[in-house]
Amino acid sequence: MTSSTEMSAAIFEEVKAVVMVTLDIGDQADDLGPETGLYGNFPELDSLTVVMLIVALRKRFGIDIELREIVGDVFYTLGGLAAFVESKVN
Repeated sequence: MTSSTEMSAAIFEEVKAVVMVTLDIGDQADDLGPETGLYGNFPELDSLTVVMLIVALRKRFGIDIELREIVGDVFYTLGGLAAFVESKVN
């Protein structure tokens, strides 16, 4: 059985991978951690890219994301986004 910490780490790495591909920032992979700011920190992350990121996360994790759940604090940090995805997966 997979522990919660392992699951969280795995989901974080998968969310990180989706973000890197969607924003085309693979060259910054080593600099991205849970505390990395997203919205406002990356010029690549605008409103259109947020939609693309949501679609990519829905496809990758098989989760439903409702419009009312798409709020700024979800995209504040990479760790916050991963936590949001994990809450939808569980």
